[in-house]
Amino acid sequence: MQRASDDLLSYLIAQAQTGAKNWFGYPQQRLININLCHKIAEAHAPDMTPEEVVNYVIKLNDLIYKRIVTNGV
Repeated sequence: MQRASDDLLSYLIAQAQTGAKNWFGYPQQRLININLCHKIAEAHAPDMTPEEVVNYVIKLNDLIYKRIVTNGV
């Protein structure tokens, strides 16, 4: 699983460096959501239900997009 996470991060970094405005589009967001769900579920299985994990990841990803990718625009 770590290899997949590293590959995904490398891909996102490469895309961000292209200068294209749509580098973090819907397909990339879905991949990040899936990856984060698995990581958070692994770390917090005793504390969070699967639905709570998914809801948290969606909110987190939206916040990342709004505050980091689009620079708060």
